Amino acid sequence: MATEDFQKIRDELQESFDSGVTLPYEYRMGQLKKCAAMLKAMEQEYCDAVKKDLGKHPAETNGSDLKFTESDLGYAMKHLKGWMADQYVKTDLVNKMDHAYQHYEPKGVVIVIGTWNYPIQCSLVPLIGAICAGDCAVIKLSEVSPSSSDVMKKYFDLYLDPLCYRTVQGSVAESTALLKIRWDHIFYTGSVSVGRIVARAAAEYLTPVTLELGGKCPVIVDETTNVDTAAKRIAWGKCVNAGQTCIAPDYVYCHRKQYSAFIERYRAHIKDMYGDDVEKSEDFARIVSDRHYNRLTKLLEMGTAEIGGQTNPETRFISPTIITNPDLSSELMTDEIFGPILPVLQYEDLNTVVKDLRAKEKPLVTYLFSNNAKHIDLIKKRISSGTLDINDTLMHMMVPTLPFGGVGNSGIGAYHGKATFDTFSHAKSVLHRPIEMESVNNLRYPPYNAEWKQNLMYSLAYYKPSTPSSGFTKYAVSSTFALGAFAYAYAWPGGSGQ
Repeated sequence: MATEDFQKIRDELQESFDSGVTLPYEYRMGQLKKCAAMLKAMEQEYCDAVKKDLGKHPAETNGSDLKFTESDLGYAMKHLKGWMADQYVKTDLVNKMDHAYQHYEPKGVVIVIGTWNYPIQCSLVPLIGAICAGDCAVIKLSEVSPSSSDVMKKYFDLYLDPLCYRTVQGSVAESTALLKIRWDHIFYTGSVSVGRIVARAAAEYLTPVTLELGGKCPVIVDETTNVDTAAKRIAWGKCVNAGQTCIAPDYVYCHRKQYSAFIERYRAHIKDMYGDDVEKSEDFARIVSDRHYNRLTKLLEMGTAEIGGQTNPETRFISPTIITNPDLSSELMTDEIFGPILPVLQYEDLNTVVKDLRAKEKPLVTYLFSNNAKHIDLIKKRISSGTLDINDTLMHMMVPTLPFGGVGNSGIGAYHGKATFDTFSHAKSVLHRPIEMESVNNLRYPPYNAEWKQNLMYSLAYYKPSTPSSGFTKYAVSSTFALGAFAYAYAWPGGSGQ
């Protein structure tokens, strides 16, 4: 499809949006209920498609993709009415008679550009937020996982209102054409390099963006943690979807006292999860494409394979691998790995790790395994990342009240739960003042010839840098100012009537 075809779709969606059809709570909830019905109807067909694209076991597809999306959907349905409600804010003395609040309005016609590693999660979860916010949307499905995309398009088109939500497929040419169009918000999940392209396209129209990117998520295993449990949780987090997860552990800093034990326990847990021959396990996924497979096999040459290292180009299999003595200047240590390869480095002093991490791009997630409160506090305060996950991997995704997103090179914006609704809404500030009691406002009008009038006006209207005062002091000061204002307004001696 050409840009003109996509522009026609966008214009049709704009017409639907302008009609106001998406504004009522009942319409939004109705579309969410259709999403719930759709997820149940497509489950088996979708799991089969993901198996074809990625070699994933249906249980893993269900747990990490479908059920995760169902959970986010259920949370949205439970809280939608509260999210849509006006949020009132406190007012000061000058505005005591006013109503001040934020009204959440939809941004308009938005686009969600999904990705291939968790196809339904990375497309439908943002769309759920757009539906909740009252937007119309285009969903661009990934061409890298064609079977999954075909199933998603089939069911999206069958269940969702075509007047307000459209799905499109295609590759780079179609994505480029879509980015030439003006949208009211662009939500993109994918690589840092493409994220820059999306940001440049959005800048043309000053379009707000959410960029869910990735980067290299570091893991720190200190000397105080239970190394066996740490190795098990890291191995699981690394091997889900064969490491093709933006929040997968990318590399490990392991304290020298735990280093040997960590490698041996990692080896043991891989065997426990996938058996003696991982390639024969139905529980371990495959690399999505030949291009990604070839990229990963080159990374295997940039260090010593202490564990794993086996490959099979015919099935795009790469075994869970630990690399020791990695070349620190190589792509293995500078680029996001996005596969089941895990470099492990030794360290002696945690401060050197902090210094090293602060010199790198900010990651999407930092993982810390520690029982030392000072170590936890140090990493929390000194390492900037989208999320800090302490003593586990991936599980922060299961908390709908925790916004998920990157910082700097790992992304812009956040979503999940209410954060997705906020992403696709504009929180419009509203001040509603009574038209009556105009005499109280006389302080603000010229002429400003009385110094006491100016002082009283500034005292009432502006906050001052000061130390916190007691409740009684605030009450006394406010009462004094209020009496002064009314004295002026109602023609007491020295007031406006003199």
